[in-house]
Amino acid sequence: MTDPVEILAQFATGAPPPVHLSPLGAGHINDTFLVGTDSARFILQRINAAIFPDAATLMDNFSRITTHLRSRGATTLELIPTVEDVSFHRDAGGDAWRLVRYIENTRTATVPPTPQQAYCAAAAYGEFARHLCDLPGPRLHEVIPGFHDTPRRLGDFLSALEADPQGRTDGAREEIEAILEHRDWCPVIAGAIAEGSVPERIVHNDAKLDNVLFDTKTGKVACVIDLDTVMPGSFLHDFGDLVRSAAATAAEDETDLNRVTADQEIIDHLTNGFLHGCGDMLTARERELLPLAGKFVAHEQAMRFLTDYLLGDPYYKIHHPGHNLERARNQLQLVKSLAEAG
Repeated sequence: MTDPVEILAQFATGAPPPVHLSPLGAGHINDTFLVGTDSARFILQRINAAIFPDAATLMDNFSRITTHLRSRGATTLELIPTVEDVSFHRDAGGDAWRLVRYIENTRTATVPPTPQQAYCAAAAYGEFARHLCDLPGPRLHEVIPGFHDTPRRLGDFLSALEADPQGRTDGAREEIEAILEHRDWCPVIAGAIAEGSVPERIVHNDAKLDNVLFDTKTGKVACVIDLDTVMPGSFLHDFGDLVRSAAATAAEDETDLNRVTADQEIIDHLTNGFLHGCGDMLTARERELLPLAGKFVAHEQAMRFLTDYLLGDPYYKIHHPGHNLERARNQLQLVKSLAEAG
C-alpha cells in the first residue's frame, strides 16, 4: 500500500505536512487514518476496491449527499478536494483515496451511554433520511447492488453452503440450522417493497450506532458518518440495523453469548426517536413492520457473517481465524433475544 503521508500531499488541505498519522477505528471495510497537522486534523481513507470497485460512482454519491445535507443546514462530512479539484485521488497502484475534515470534540459508541442518546441517534437517522427525500438530480447509484436484498443474501448463503469451498460447514452446523430456521423472514421486507406498500427511499443502509458521532460536550448527535452505503433503500433496514447495534447489550464481536441480549428500554427509545426524526413520512405498512425490523436485520447480518466465513472471509476484515463465525453466533443470539421480546 502507498505511504499515506505521500497521499496526503495530493489534497488541497492548506495545511503543513502532517505531524502525526495513525490508523483510526475498527471498520470492517476501508483503511482509515487520522492525520494531524499544526493547524487541522483530517480523516484519510483508502477505499476498498474489492467492495467499491467504481470509486468515481461512489464519490459522486458522496459529493451529492454531503452538498445537499449542507444546503439543508445539517452538519455533515466535509470533503477536501485534491489539488486537481476532484473528489478523490488514485495512486500509482490504482487505489482510490479520499480526505474529509475531522469533526472535533466528537466520539462514537458501540453501546448507547444512555437511553436518551439512543433516542437522539435514532432521531438523527430519521432526520438524515428526511433531509435526503428531496435530493435533486437522478437516482443515486447503487454502489452495492442488492445490499439489503435479503432473498438474494439467502441465495448467496445457500450457494456457499452447497459449495463449501473451505470445508467449514461441519464446524458451523448449529449456526447453519439457526439461519435456516428463520429463512421465511427473508422475503418479508423485500416483498413489501415490491408491492409498493414500503416505498423506496434514500437511506443510510448501514445505520449502526457507531456510524453516528456524539458531541463530547453536549452528548447530542453531531453528525451521521460512513456515507458509502447511502443509496436507495428502506427505512425498515435502517431502523433494523440501529436496533441490532444500539439495543444489543454487547458489541457484535463479543464471544460470551450470555452477555448478548436486547435491551427493551433502548428499543423503546430508538422507536420513539426514529418516529420523531422521520416525521410523517412512514406509511402504514412501514409502521406495521417497524417492530419486526430489528430481528429481520440481525438475522440478515448473521447470514452475511456466516456466508463470509464459509467462503473464506473475503468481505469482512477478520482479526483471527473463526472471527466471522463468532460474529454470526453473536448475531444469532441477538436474533433469539429479539424474537423472545416480540
